[in-house]
Amino acid sequence: MMAFAPRRLDDMGRARLAERVDTPPEMLFFLANDPATNVRAAIAANAATPALADQVLARDAEPGVRRVLARKLAALSPMLDPEATDRNRRVHWDTLLLLVRDDAVPVRAAVAELVAEQPDVPRALVLRLAHDIAMAVAEPVIRGSPLLEETDLLVLIADPPAPETLAAVARRPNLPEAPTDAIAARADGPSVAALLANATAKLREATLLAIAERCADQKAWQAALVRRPALSPAVLTSLQGVLAEEALRVLLARPEFRSHAYSPAEEEDAAALSEPGGLDEGSFIAAARKGALNECGRILGALCGLPAGAVIRALERREAPVLVALCWKAGLSPSAAVFAQMRLTRSQPNELLILPGGIWAMQPTAMQALVGNLLGAA
Repeated sequence: MMAFAPRRLDDMGRARLAERVDTPPEMLFFLANDPATNVRAAIAANAATPALADQVLARDAEPGVRRVLARKLAALSPMLDPEATDRNRRVHWDTLLLLVRDDAVPVRAAVAELVAEQPDVPRALVLRLAHDIAMAVAEPVIRGSPLLEETDLLVLIADPPAPETLAAVARRPNLPEAPTDAIAARADGPSVAALLANATAKLREATLLAIAERCADQKAWQAALVRRPALSPAVLTSLQGVLAEEALRVLLARPEFRSHAYSPAEEEDAAALSEPGGLDEGSFIAAARKGALNECGRILGALCGLPAGAVIRALERREAPVLVALCWKAGLSPSAAVFAQMRLTRSQPNELLILPGGIWAMQPTAMQALVGNLLGAA
């Protein structure tokens, strides 16, 4: 079957030949220079393609071919070593380095997408990607790579390759105190807002107090800060005199400002105490008791800083995780979220997303993502 010359085949036939792992290496090398893009892409994807042919394809004129090759070599990266003496592995490593320096962002992003959260890829590769100026490349690695150490993050903060690098670091899950202090000290508007919105970031009380003192003219900081869980009394007190009206309403709706959290059995008292058209927990419970989705959406939208229409449309789908995430973002108590879930989504007790003791079943990052999706769909 391999006796005929590939030039006698049409594009489809040569592409099928290029896909086969039993095609002779010299034939694969020959096809790496084929005039048809789909043939070269098939060679780029073929695990049997010789390392030198991959190196040829790394300089291919078509970015799509280079992107296919990038995905293949990125998947092999756990087996690659910058210090390897094996010739094939060394060539593959050098080829991968060509691709992470590629002019086309989608090519570099293809590598980042596959290695971002892998624990066993070469650290040199992760560091190169984390310092990329394109966030489509750098951010997945900065936020997800377990190989980035605290000192690596501090270097990125001290000398960010791009302005957006700071916010990418700020969004990294479980960010330690030293990087959070460094980001706060830079007082960069978007990155501090991203840091405050990162519920898993470890922020010292002194850092939060320093941010609170400088947030009078930073509405994005205020909106994120008043929704941050477990604020200390000192931080809560310092905020009351500097917040804009909308942020102050969110702050005053937090459970810390109430003598107790509402439970489903107390919702009638909450309705009696709330003002018609108000923007607090009592008003929300009263609206939920009546099943008034539009009113519930208006209140949650105002407390979350989201368009009311987007929130109402989300409530109409009656998806419990989205509703509970909105309650969390709005600063409502867990018991208010329980009541809303049972009334507005008709959830059964075994389906509740609030655990005994008032613990939110979903992780803050997951709830933040659900809320963020509503903003993107608005």
